Parts: sequence; structure tokens; C-alpha cells
Amino acid sequence: MRPAEANWFRLASPELPQLEERRELIRRQPHDYAPWLAEADPVLDELLALFVEPGARALIGGGAAAGRELAGLWEPDFVLLRRDSAGAFRMVGGCVCDPSWWNPAEKLGLPIEAIHAPVPTLNAELGSRIRKFLERLPSETTFTRENWGLAAVPDRNLHPHLKRQRLDAQASLGRTWLRIEHQAFRSLPQSEGLAFVIWLTVHPLSEVTRNPEVASAFHRQLTTMPEEIARYKGLAEARESLLAQISATGLAA
Repeated sequence: MRPAEANWFRLASPELPQLEERRELIRRQPHDYAPWLAEADPVLDELLALFVEPGARALIGGGAAAGRELAGLWEPDFVLLRRDSAGAFRMVGGCVCDPSWWNPAEKLGLPIEAIHAPVPTLNAELGSRIRKFLERLPSETTFTRENWGLAAVPDRNLHPHLKRQRLDAQASLGRTWLRIEHQAFRSLPQSEGLAFVIWLTVHPLSEVTRNPEVASAFHRQLTTMPEEIARYKGLAEARESLLAQISATGLAA
């Protein structure tokens, strides 16, 4: 985690092709990609107040419809959480058009611990640290981190309902894509909420691993990754094949 170097809360250029795709996806399947509870409304309003553009601020007070409209004007996905009477942060709404094998609607209303439950060892090893970090998040600073995964298709939207092809033992560098989630966290104290923002980029793994430092780091990550984590990430079957191909390039020291 580190303080953000750039302002995350700016609307995208209207010409960005993903925006129309996002608007159409939410129009057709709002409950799958933009689940919402009324408790999210004040959290959204506080989020919208961070934007400098009048078009974003004009959405304040619009509730779920405003959140879904924001998703068609802003490039990243976003999840809104709010502290409940017991002090736990729960997902109360969001717009997630580029999920990485998870269903946003299934997480609605759940606390952080339950949302993270499918991730092996996460709650046991980091659950208390995550909870303390969110509780102590400074209100004037956006914090960022990255998470990565691999996919057998270049599609941004990997909602489980779509049943996209998964990586298998025949995976190759030329037919595997690296998905990097650039994540941001912003406290919204007036509503006792916070925003979790996810900006996805997708890169051909064959191009990424042309850099010797990246190839070595990636080889090391795959080699040392515990089996249960590899299975959770959906790359357990592909690991041996990808490691052999990276080694064959001679770039992984």
C-alpha cells in the first residue's frame, strides 16, 4: 500500500471505447454488474463530491441510477462499503463491469471477511491487518496497490456467468494474458464508508515476459506460489507449461 501519485477521481474521455460497453452492460444486466442497496446512496454522494467535473457532481442525490450512470462516465470499476452498527465494513453497492471470475451480486451486503473468504489463507494471515487498515484509513489520502492474475482470453469481463475459457495444461505464453488490477482505497468518513476502486489493464504475457527482469520475477512468483493460491487464481494446471516456456526463452535468471 502507498499513497496515490495521481488523482483517481476524474471522469474518462468521452471517446474511450469501454464507456459505451460499460453503459450497455449495466443497462442490460444491472443486478449482475451494478448491485445496489439504499445504504450505498450517501457513500456514493461523498464519492461524487471528490470529482472536479460538474457532470459527476450533478449526480449527487441520484442513488442507484446515479451510481450506474457514473460507471458509464468513469473508466474504473468501484465497490462501495459502509460501516454497520457492529463496526464492520459491508459491501452496499458498486459497479463492476470487468470482474475477474467473481460475481458482484453475490457479495452485496457481505462484510469484508466474508467477501475474502474464498481467498485461501487471506483472512487467517491478513484479516486483522486489513480490518485495522480500513478502520484507520486517512480521509484525505487515496492509497493504491496492484493485484495480478492470468487468463486464457483477452476479454476484460470475466464474470463467472459468461463461462469464459480457463487456463489449462496446454497454456502458452502467446495465448495467456496478464490482468493487472490497479486498486485504490479512499475513506469517505461522513457516510462511514469507503470506496474500493479497480482499474483493470490487460497485457499479452508473451510481451510482458520479454523484459528479463519481469521474466525472472514472474518465474519466481509461479515457482514459489503455494498450490492452494495457484488453484484459487486458476493457474495451477497451466503453471508447469508456462514455467517451461519462460525458462526456454533464457530470460529468467
